[in-house]
Amino acid sequence: MGGTVLPDHERWEYCVIHVNEDTSQQPSATAASEKLGGSMSPDFIERQFPDQYGRKPSPHPAEQLGRFLNKMGSKGWMLTNITNLGPLQMYIFRRRKLN
Repeated sequence: MGGTVLPDHERWEYCVIHVNEDTSQQPSATAASEKLGGSMSPDFIERQFPDQYGRKPSPHPAEQLGRFLNKMGSKGWMLTNITNLGPLQMYIFRRRKLN
């Protein structure tokens, strides 16, 4: 790394983000009812435990990723690479260095 300082228009800054893949499934009131041998109906379970069983499904992962990339792009970041570091998936962004 020499001592030459680049002009502002040639300077870059980088942002590296680890993206988690959520492979868990949302709780199912029907499955819970079946585990209990039908002693409680799925409707009853959903009403009694709305925080666990009343949630709407998350958007498709592709939609979530699109929102994330659009948010980064609106801040001036450009995706330059996706790479794996062991089991971790890393998204590498760059933008012109802001002074």
